[in-house]
Amino acid sequence: MKRNSAAAGLTLIEVLVALAIFTVLSVAVLGSLPTLFKVNRSNQNDQAVTVAAKAFMESVRTNLSTRAAFDAGVLPAAPDTSLMGGLTCTPTQSNPVPTWVTLTGSPQVRRVTLTCEGSGQPTYTFTLDVGRPAS
Repeated sequence: MKRNSAAAGLTLIEVLVALAIFTVLSVAVLGSLPTLFKVNRSNQNDQAVTVAAKAFMESVRTNLSTRAAFDAGVLPAAPDTSLMGGLTCTPTQSNPVPTWVTLTGSPQVRRVTLTCEGSGQPTYTFTLDVGRPAS
């Protein structure tokens, strides 16, 4: 006997197989969501630290843009860490080339390093070299 094409449909076995395939795929996709959330949170922390460090380095560049300020070598306050997930940032400065000094003994290049670290988190280090401004 021939089946009527208008009455044709899915058998129970076909529905169960399709449901099993859908379940396996759903479990695989949903299983990766916690990892994706963790990566997203880590990227947000990285971005917050980078933005704060960039703002700090821009203020350093602005502060050291005159010869008097460059010779004084005073750094601005460290970035606010309230938005950086508990990281503490410490700015330091050094003379990367000790032989490059003026007659008065102040360096011609200052290297400013911002190190941000916290417990259980990676350490971030940002470096900026600033040349002595012309008079």
